Amino acid sequence: MRHTPTHPTALARLALWLVAAGAATSVATGCSILAPRPDVSRFFTLRPLPEALEREPARHAGGDIYGLGPVKLPAYLDRNEIATRISATELSYSPVDRWAEPLSAGVTRVLAENLGALLGTDQVVVFPWAANVKVDHQVATEVLRLERQADGSSVLAARWEIRSPGKNGAVVMRESTFTQPAGGAATDAAAAQSALLGDLSREIAAALKGTP
Repeated sequence: MRHTPTHPTALARLALWLVAAGAATSVATGCSILAPRPDVSRFFTLRPLPEALEREPARHAGGDIYGLGPVKLPAYLDRNEIATRISATELSYSPVDRWAEPLSAGVTRVLAENLGALLGTDQVVVFPWAANVKVDHQVATEVLRLERQADGSSVLAARWEIRSPGKNGAVVMRESTFTQPAGGAATDAAAAQSALLGDLSREIAAALKGTP
């Protein structure tokens, strides 16, 4: 059997056709990859207690001055992405659910608003306060955990103390842990963690009311 050799010109045309087809496919694929995609990020804020949102400003100044802070958070929590604890040593950060403000700022803001409402005062200042402000009671807080759990619940653990300058130093030192179950009134991590901060605020306010 004799094979008829392929003409060189035909081979060249075939090669050009394959190159052109590949280029067209690459362009089409590239367009689909580089096409703009919608941003699916969702941004959340912590909210104070209802009584803090609904209360009217105090009609007069005076009384004890309460200093809140410093308020410390672990570095792994103080970031934009909302964290979920998978195990004792593993965390997962949401690719779409984010805090609209630094978490440390949000926690401080909510605690200050809550304490003002619970204590019935506008005399709550946030650390660092001005040098000429003399606080009667300082609440220093270290947040140990403020996370969503793998089962949908949320937990807050915090170590806090009340220092009363000129009143025998530290009056109260305590560590508190609160849990918000999954499927309750809090429909998302931000709402659940806001409720947990409300629980912590109530405990601190009760201690402050009992401070001489």
